Amino acid sequence: MPMYKIGRSNNHGFTLIELTIVMFLLSLFAVISVPIFSSVGENNLQHSARRIGGMVKYLYNEAALTATPHRLVFDIEKGECTPQQNADGQEWTALESTVRSYHLPGDVRITKVWIDGRGELSTGTATIEFHPQGWLPATTLHLQQGKKDTDKQLSINLLPFTGNAEILDGYHEFE
Repeated sequence: MPMYKIGRSNNHGFTLIELTIVMFLLSLFAVISVPIFSSVGENNLQHSARRIGGMVKYLYNEAALTATPHRLVFDIEKGECTPQQNADGQEWTALESTVRSYHLPGDVRITKVWIDGRGELSTGTATIEFHPQGWLPATTLHLQQGKKDTDKQLSINLLPFTGNAEILDGYHEFE
């Protein structure tokens, strides 16, 4: 007659219920994490728009506080934004110590820039000047993720007297 000790089990392994619970938890984690990782690209587009809006507000405030002209130069083909100042009234210099140039990530690109008084640009460089009196020209930037016309787009409207940026989903014109 076999003898069993209380509190000990001779079974080595997992029960079917334990395995089922583990599989359920793994599938639940997968269902939750897949949508998070699939929207990473969309976050690049939103991040780029917020970053450009922050640079605009910073340069607007710096121009007004220091009474020196500032500008933001967009290289449309390279997808790069370079902040500059004109402290001596003659030569434009980069603002590397306070705010750095920004290169758009991944497949995010600038499709068009409209600046009041200069019109619309889709190639070359576009320059937004921030005047020491506290204003900038009305400007609209169009960002797109991907190269197809059906890909995700954002429009950034820069307000002349506040330096604020309105970020809207889709392609909008604010002339």
